Amino acid sequence: MARLSSGKMRLAAMDLDTQPGTGGNQAGGSAVAPEPRAEPLPVPPPDRPVTGDRLHNMLGLVTVAWVFGNVWYVTITGAPFALFTLAMKPSPFEIGLISAIPYMAALVSIPGSLLIERTGQRKRIFFFGLYFQRGIWILLALWPLWLVSRYGPEAAPAALWFFIPAFFLMHAGNAVGGPAWVSWMADVVPHRTRGKYFARRRMWALLLAIPAAWFVGWLLDKQVGRGSDVVLTMRWCAMIFVAAAIFGLLDIAAFHFVPITPQAPRKGAGLLKAMAGPLKDKQYLWFAGYVATLMFAVVPIQQQFYQFFLIEKVGITSRSVQVMMLVLPALVQLLLIPVWGRAADRMGKRPLLIMATLGLVPIGLGWVFVDKDTAWLGYLLAALGVALWSGVDLVNFNFVLEMSSSKSAKDGTGRVGGTAYHAVNSVILNVAALTGGLAWGAIAQYLKDWHWTPIAGWKTLGNYEVLFVLSGVLRLAAVAIFLPRIIEPAARPTFEAIRFMGANIYNNVTNVITQPLRLIRARKIDRRTKRAMRRAA
Repeated sequence: MARLSSGKMRLAAMDLDTQPGTGGNQAGGSAVAPEPRAEPLPVPPPDRPVTGDRLHNMLGLVTVAWVFGNVWYVTITGAPFALFTLAMKPSPFEIGLISAIPYMAALVSIPGSLLIERTGQRKRIFFFGLYFQRGIWILLALWPLWLVSRYGPEAAPAALWFFIPAFFLMHAGNAVGGPAWVSWMADVVPHRTRGKYFARRRMWALLLAIPAAWFVGWLLDKQVGRGSDVVLTMRWCAMIFVAAAIFGLLDIAAFHFVPITPQAPRKGAGLLKAMAGPLKDKQYLWFAGYVATLMFAVVPIQQQFYQFFLIEKVGITSRSVQVMMLVLPALVQLLLIPVWGRAADRMGKRPLLIMATLGLVPIGLGWVFVDKDTAWLGYLLAALGVALWSGVDLVNFNFVLEMSSSKSAKDGTGRVGGTAYHAVNSVILNVAALTGGLAWGAIAQYLKDWHWTPIAGWKTLGNYEVLFVLSGVLRLAAVAIFLPRIIEPAARPTFEAIRFMGANIYNNVTNVITQPLRLIRARKIDRRTKRAMRRAA
């Protein structure tokens, strides 16, 4: 959501996402994550940050937490969510409404942020909001299933209209706890390594999420198939959601062992100044305008309409949807997220935004050409889209995190810091995504019976293709209108950033290819050494 979101594994110590526990986001290794430390780390005095081994252990625990959290995220999205929702027979507008709900709920972050600033209880509010967010998935799964199982498929509309408000409450929990988490992490993670740290945190989170996403797709194909049996489809999706909720609760439970730097409550004029600060920051507002345009154009399309398009119109299997929308993009993120993190620390934010957004334009338009015969193109577009969006997501998160630190009032910028920047950013971006979800849903509903075959023998275009074209045009507008007005004196030129990214990607690919050969060579040398030692003995 302001997780762009999100919604993504949102690696070293999304998600993050941009979201706690992206956004995400927004995607091998051991299937079992290490358990958290049995004893809580000692809380430092207010003016003494955690350092040394305690900081290392704490950041490692935050990373392990999101390994579990990202399993929750990839399991409640993708094919299970699409099949569960389609089983309740939504209209195109209701699909748009569901895609808009996460951003509608983000408006709750304003009173949530006011409560945090008024009380200073960041950790307590985080636990309240995020435990609720993860736990309510048990109810979201079981109550619609019970209605349809007891009263038959005719009860699907009633189940849907229970699901929609409960889905809103789930995201509202994140909107309450999310600002507390961001402000908390801004005081925990050292400024000089934030880009690298959160990139690695997302990488590590992919280790369990990738096999989890693939397994969920395989399970649905084996047990449900095309989803013609409504009750069977909902039953298996509900079991998946309950299991996901357990992983999500483990993510939040790990933070009981993470200390927090106390934050003094703000009252009266100080509180109003804190909340009004972002709206007086011209550079922040230009940045917010840029990301808001992208949120309107990209996130509702990417998070919901692509999946419904693939299942309803293209007609691919659940496993293919999971691989295309979650597994393959996650593998690409494993390669690229460390590069985005290093580039954010060394090249600056603005050149990365230019690179990523210009790349998203042809990707948005390319979905027009995806059909059953060109499904391979969907894999390519999904992987490249998430790879580029993860750069936008990471830069947005670092930008807001930098402004949210409680130390910002002392850095000479005139900013008051605290949760205000995250809350205001969350509202601006999520109102944009909310408007986008409703707008795309209304357009899809209006054009649901529209079809056009531009060239004889080519695919017939429909309402989904219209959405993809409009989304591509708006992505280009975000670059042309807003990015030229974002000033970052320390940023490097865009072409230098491109060269830096290219060199790092080349090194990463080379390491992936040559590392197995190095291991084989090392083992051969080790065996020769042992044989020589035995002969000498």
